[in-house]
Amino acid sequence: MPEMHGKPDITALEEEAIYLGVLTARGIKPLSRLEYEVAPEILDLLQDLGLAVTSVTRVAQNGARVIHWVFGRDSELLERYVSEFDGTILLERDAPTIRTEARYFGFPTCCAETYIRDPHAANSLTPEEQALLFHRACPGCVETPRLIPLYRSALEEARRLHRKLRERPVQAGTRRAPAASEAANSRIRSTGRSSSPSLTSADPTTTPSAMRAT
Repeated sequence: MPEMHGKPDITALEEEAIYLGVLTARGIKPLSRLEYEVAPEILDLLQDLGLAVTSVTRVAQNGARVIHWVFGRDSELLERYVSEFDGTILLERDAPTIRTEARYFGFPTCCAETYIRDPHAANSLTPEEQALLFHRACPGCVETPRLIPLYRSALEEARRLHRKLRERPVQAGTRRAPAASEAANSRIRSTGRSSSPSLTSADPTTTPSAMRAT
Protein backbone atom coordinates (compact mmCIF):
# COMPACT_ATOMS: atom_id res chain seq x y z
CA MET A 1 0.00 0.00 0.00
CA PRO A 2 1.43 3.44 -0.81
CA GLU A 3 3.20 4.51 2.35
CA MET A 4 1.23 6.66 4.79
CA HIS A 5 3.33 9.28 6.55
CA GLY A 6 2.23 10.33 10.02
CA LYS A 7 -1.27 9.41 11.14
CA PRO A 8 -3.16 7.89 8.20
CA ASP A 9 -6.57 9.31 7.38
CA ILE A 10 -9.77 7.30 7.26
CA THR A 11 -9.85 7.24 3.45
CA ALA A 12 -6.35 5.75 3.28
CA LEU A 13 -7.18 3.10 5.88
CA GLU A 14 -10.41 2.14 4.12
CA GLU A 15 -8.58 1.87 0.80
CA GLU A 16 -5.88 -0.24 2.42
CA ALA A 17 -8.48 -2.59 3.92
CA ILE A 18 -10.17 -3.06 0.54
CA TYR A 19 -6.76 -3.50 -1.12
CA LEU A 20 -5.98 -6.36 1.24
CA GLY A 21 -9.43 -7.76 0.58
CA VAL A 22 -8.87 -7.83 -3.18
CA LEU A 23 -5.42 -9.42 -2.75
CA THR A 24 -6.92 -12.09 -0.53
CA ALA A 25 -10.01 -12.68 -2.67
CA ARG A 26 -7.73 -13.20 -5.69
CA GLY A 27 -5.68 -15.80 -3.80
CA ILE A 28 -2.52 -13.69 -3.81
CA LYS A 29 -2.57 -13.73 0.00
CA PRO A 30 -4.03 -16.64 2.00
CA LEU A 31 -5.15 -14.40 4.89
CA SER A 32 -4.95 -10.70 5.70
CA ARG A 33 -5.20 -8.79 8.96
CA LEU A 34 -6.31 -5.30 9.96
CA GLU A 35 -5.07 -3.90 13.26
CA TYR A 36 -7.46 -0.94 13.31
CA GLU A 37 -11.19 -0.31 13.36
CA VAL A 38 -12.98 -0.05 10.02
CA ALA A 39 -16.51 0.97 9.15
CA PRO A 40 -19.13 -1.82 9.02
CA GLU A 41 -19.65 -1.23 5.30
CA ILE A 42 -15.96 -2.01 4.67
CA LEU A 43 -16.32 -5.34 6.47
CA ASP A 44 -19.49 -5.96 4.46
CA LEU A 45 -17.54 -5.33 1.27
CA LEU A 46 -14.90 -7.85 2.31
CA GLN A 47 -17.65 -10.42 2.75
CA ASP A 48 -19.08 -9.47 -0.64
CA LEU A 49 -15.67 -10.35 -2.11
CA GLY A 50 -16.24 -13.92 -0.92
CA LEU A 51 -14.14 -13.68 2.23
CA ALA A 52 -14.84 -15.05 5.68
CA VAL A 53 -14.22 -12.28 8.22
CA THR A 54 -13.56 -12.71 11.93
CA SER A 55 -12.19 -10.77 14.86
CA VAL A 56 -9.23 -11.92 16.92
CA THR A 57 -8.70 -10.55 20.41
CA ARG A 58 -5.09 -9.93 21.43
CA VAL A 59 -3.88 -8.66 24.79
CA ALA A 60 -1.46 -5.75 24.98
CA GLN A 61 1.35 -5.87 27.53
CA ASN A 62 -0.56 -3.36 29.68
CA GLY A 63 -3.52 -5.74 29.77
CA ALA A 64 -5.71 -3.86 27.30
CA ARG A 65 -7.73 -5.91 24.82
CA VAL A 66 -6.90 -5.26 21.18
CA ILE A 67 -9.18 -6.31 18.33
CA HIS A 68 -7.73 -7.40 14.99
CA TRP A 69 -9.82 -8.27 11.92
CA VAL A 70 -8.63 -11.29 9.93
CA PHE A 71 -10.14 -12.53 6.67
CA GLY A 72 -9.59 -15.13 3.98
CA ARG A 73 -11.22 -17.43 1.45
CA ASP A 74 -10.37 -20.59 3.36
CA SER A 75 -12.45 -20.79 6.56
CA GLU A 76 -10.41 -23.69 7.93
CA LEU A 77 -7.18 -21.71 7.57
CA LEU A 78 -8.86 -18.77 9.27
CA GLU A 79 -9.97 -21.02 12.13
CA ARG A 80 -6.39 -22.25 12.55
CA TYR A 81 -5.16 -18.67 12.80
CA VAL A 82 -7.82 -17.85 15.39
CA SER A 83 -6.93 -20.95 17.41
CA GLU A 84 -3.25 -20.00 17.39
CA PHE A 85 -3.51 -16.29 18.18
CA ASP A 86 -6.86 -15.47 19.81
CA GLY A 87 -6.38 -14.36 23.41
CA THR A 88 -2.58 -14.31 23.22
CA ILE A 89 -0.34 -11.49 24.41
CA LEU A 90 1.07 -9.06 21.86
CA LEU A 91 4.85 -9.23 22.08
CA GLU A 92 7.71 -8.12 19.87
CA ARG A 93 7.74 -10.39 16.84
CA ASP A 94 10.45 -13.02 17.22
CA ALA A 95 11.73 -15.32 14.49
CA PRO A 96 9.19 -18.14 15.05
CA THR A 97 6.29 -15.67 15.02
CA ILE A 98 7.56 -14.00 11.86
CA ARG A 99 7.80 -17.37 10.12
CA THR A 100 4.34 -18.42 11.31
CA GLU A 101 2.66 -15.17 10.29
CA ALA A 102 4.37 -15.32 6.94
CA ARG A 103 2.78 -18.64 6.14
CA TYR A 104 -0.62 -17.20 6.98
CA PHE A 105 -0.15 -13.93 5.10
CA GLY A 106 1.67 -15.24 2.03
CA PHE A 107 5.07 -13.56 2.19
CA PRO A 108 8.10 -15.15 0.49
CA THR A 109 10.20 -17.29 2.81
CA CYS A 110 13.43 -15.73 1.58
CA CYS A 111 12.15 -12.25 2.49
CA ALA A 112 11.09 -13.38 5.95
CA GLU A 113 14.43 -15.03 6.67
CA THR A 114 16.30 -11.94 5.53
CA TYR A 115 14.06 -9.72 7.64
CA ILE A 116 14.82 -11.84 10.71
CA ARG A 117 18.54 -11.29 10.13
CA ASP A 118 18.37 -7.68 8.95
CA PRO A 119 15.03 -5.80 8.94
CA HIS A 120 16.55 -2.95 6.93
CA ALA A 121 18.33 -4.94 4.22
CA ALA A 122 18.36 -2.97 0.97
CA ASN A 123 16.62 -4.35 -2.10
CA SER A 124 16.42 -3.43 -5.76
CA LEU A 125 12.76 -2.41 -5.83
CA THR A 126 11.75 1.16 -6.55
CA PRO A 127 10.09 3.03 -3.66
CA GLU A 128 6.76 2.75 -5.49
CA GLU A 129 7.13 -1.03 -5.86
CA GLN A 130 8.13 -1.55 -2.23
CA ALA A 131 5.23 0.61 -1.06
CA LEU A 132 2.78 -1.71 -2.83
CA LEU A 133 3.80 -4.58 -0.56
CA PHE A 134 3.03 -5.65 2.99
CA HIS A 135 6.45 -7.27 3.40
CA ARG A 136 9.95 -5.99 2.80
CA ALA A 137 11.50 -7.65 -0.24
CA CYS A 138 14.89 -9.22 0.33
CA PRO A 139 17.96 -8.39 -1.81
CA GLY A 140 17.81 -10.27 -5.10
CA CYS A 141 14.36 -11.72 -4.41
CA VAL A 142 13.04 -13.71 -7.34
CA GLU A 143 9.47 -14.15 -6.13
CA THR A 144 8.56 -10.60 -5.12
CA PRO A 145 9.04 -8.99 -8.57
CA ARG A 146 6.49 -11.48 -9.92
CA LEU A 147 4.00 -10.23 -7.34
CA ILE A 148 4.36 -6.55 -8.24
CA PRO A 149 1.96 -6.54 -11.24
CA LEU A 150 -0.57 -8.58 -9.25
CA TYR A 151 -0.42 -6.15 -6.36
CA ARG A 152 -0.63 -3.13 -8.67
CA SER A 153 -3.72 -4.56 -10.38
CA ALA A 154 -5.31 -5.29 -7.00
CA LEU A 155 -4.66 -1.73 -5.82
CA GLU A 156 -6.35 -0.31 -8.92
CA GLU A 157 -9.38 -2.52 -8.30
CA ALA A 158 -9.45 -1.55 -4.62
CA ARG A 159 -9.48 2.14 -5.49
CA ARG A 160 -12.34 1.53 -7.93
CA LEU A 161 -14.34 -0.37 -5.31
CA HIS A 162 -13.68 2.30 -2.70
CA ARG A 163 -14.85 5.10 -4.99
CA LYS A 164 -17.96 3.11 -5.87
CA LEU A 165 -18.68 2.43 -2.19
CA ARG A 166 -18.35 6.06 -1.15
CA GLU A 167 -20.40 7.31 -4.10
CA ARG A 168 -23.27 5.08 -3.00
CA PRO A 169 -25.79 6.65 -0.59
CA VAL A 170 -25.93 4.96 2.79
CA GLN A 171 -29.32 3.32 3.31
CA ALA A 172 -30.87 2.56 6.67
CA GLY A 173 -31.21 -1.10 7.49
CA THR A 174 -28.39 -2.31 5.25
CA ARG A 175 -26.48 -5.39 6.32
CA ARG A 176 -23.81 -4.65 8.91
CA ALA A 177 -20.64 -6.62 9.45
CA PRO A 178 -20.23 -7.87 13.03
CA ALA A 179 -18.98 -5.43 15.63
CA ALA A 180 -15.96 -6.54 17.61
CA SER A 181 -18.11 -7.34 20.64
CA GLU A 182 -20.44 -9.51 18.55
CA ALA A 183 -17.65 -11.43 16.88
CA ALA A 184 -16.59 -13.06 20.13
CA ASN A 185 -19.93 -14.88 20.13
CA SER A 186 -20.10 -15.55 16.41
CA ARG A 187 -16.55 -16.29 15.42
CA ILE A 188 -16.46 -16.58 11.65
CA ARG A 189 -18.82 -14.73 9.35
CA SER A 190 -18.88 -15.72 5.71
CA THR A 191 -21.01 -15.06 2.69
CA GLY A 192 -22.15 -18.64 2.46
CA ARG A 193 -19.89 -19.22 -0.53
CA SER A 194 -17.74 -22.33 -0.36
CA SER A 195 -14.17 -21.95 0.91
CA SER A 196 -11.39 -21.98 -1.64
CA PRO A 197 -7.90 -23.40 -1.21
CA SER A 198 -5.43 -20.63 -0.51
CA LEU A 199 -2.54 -19.63 -2.74
CA THR A 200 0.47 -18.89 -0.64
CA SER A 201 4.11 -17.96 -0.82
CA ALA A 202 5.10 -18.35 2.82
CA ASP A 203 6.72 -15.96 5.54
CA PRO A 204 6.79 -12.21 6.54
CA THR A 205 8.61 -8.98 7.11
CA THR A 206 7.35 -5.52 7.97
CA THR A 207 7.48 -2.20 6.12
CA PRO A 208 6.26 1.18 7.44
CA SER A 209 3.00 0.76 5.54
CA ALA A 210 2.50 -2.72 7.01
CA MET A 211 2.60 -1.78 10.69
CA ARG A 212 -1.21 -1.61 10.85
CA ALA A 213 -2.11 -4.30 8.34
CA THR A 214 -0.67 -7.50 6.89
